[in-house]
Amino acid sequence: MSNQVIEYSPCERLQPFVELYWEGSFNVNATQRISMQLIPNGCLELIFHLNDLHCDLQKDDQWSQTPDYMIIGLFTNPYEIQFKNHVDVFAIRFKPEGIYNVFGVPASEFKERFEDMSMVIGQEFRDFSHRIKEEKNVLNMIKRAEGYLLRNLQSNKIDMSYINQAAELIRNSNVIKIDELANQLYISKRQLEREFKNKVGISPKHYFRITRINEVIRCLNGYKKMDLTDVAYYCGYYDQAHFIHDFKTIAGIKPSIFKGKRGLLIGNSSLGFYDG
Repeated sequence: MSNQVIEYSPCERLQPFVELYWEGSFNVNATQRISMQLIPNGCLELIFHLNDLHCDLQKDDQWSQTPDYMIIGLFTNPYEIQFKNHVDVFAIRFKPEGIYNVFGVPASEFKERFEDMSMVIGQEFRDFSHRIKEEKNVLNMIKRAEGYLLRNLQSNKIDMSYINQAAELIRNSNVIKIDELANQLYISKRQLEREFKNKVGISPKHYFRITRINEVIRCLNGYKKMDLTDVAYYCGYYDQAHFIHDFKTIAGIKPSIFKGKRGLLIGNSSLGFYDG
């Protein structure tokens, strides 16, 4: 197997902000360059490269090696990543509304792009990142990461807002109307849409489309056999044309083609990676 991914759950106090941690080894055999398409998963990825060999991403229409410690923002369309060599990483996957509570920087700052996180946060983050690389195993990395994230939460003292509530409600819904969501949070629809876009970077409706397609992907990769019609219905789609359109827009391929590529998925289905 040329790619290996293992996921780990965050502690209870961090669950409102962190989706999960994961460790990955990519292009393990390193016999040739590999290219992958990443499907948007509605989260931000804080990546720590554990060796001197990094993946390549496009920035300003040019391919370049990624930084040692980078944040990959919330993407709304599939994007390509390349591995010329064997690359090992440790990563923290943030819920888009949660990264603001931890670092005081809204997810909208990183929409559709990646950045050197040490340039965004500064020396304290660089010191923490160096210590992550010095740890001998992933459990120690997670322990160190959780201590750092919890300290940031305590020092920032940013209260959870209705945007945190809205995002959580969206993730847990297969069918949702923005009017009803706003009413449930006792705010206007216009206020919800404006603040959600300011903090997350996209509208609540667009975010819902991404999270619902990721639920579709989890179903398609689950142990229980379900055909496309059953999956679409289970995830709240009552119109096959609408389902196919949403899937192709977000995943980049038709669901029937994706289903045939399930054996080529990398690691756990929630990562939303497939070989191109």
